[in-house]
Amino acid sequence: MSDFQHNIPEEYLSSTYDFGFTAADENELGGLLGADAETASVDEILDIQNKLSQILSMHSTCEGTNAVKEEYDNLMTAKMAEIESIVIPLLINLRKNKEKDYLFWDGGQREAQCNLQIEKLLNITRSTN
Repeated sequence: MSDFQHNIPEEYLSSTYDFGFTAADENELGGLLGADAETASVDEILDIQNKLSQILSMHSTCEGTNAVKEEYDNLMTAKMAEIESIVIPLLINLRKNKEKDYLFWDGGQREAQCNLQIEKLLNITRSTN
């Protein structure tokens, strides 16, 4: 045995792992192919065709799901851009005049502006489109 095979656990080298393939040279191949064709029953072929149809059906469903996901992602991107347009200007205005330690924001004006921005945000986050 090569050094490589010494590292492989013995139970994996045993013949208990039969994957269903047979090594063949070119002369043996024709006989093996003919034997396989003779042993495949109509029921086995129909079963394989049904499984293939199911796989193709799942694939088309996945494509539809991907289209819905893409639409959802586009919607979320648009909503995030709307949220940014509300929040970022507020933060930019709050950071202006960093040399001054206090902000004066009249209570009535502050309440009106906050209510307006809250309404805009809720319209974005709670809308269905």
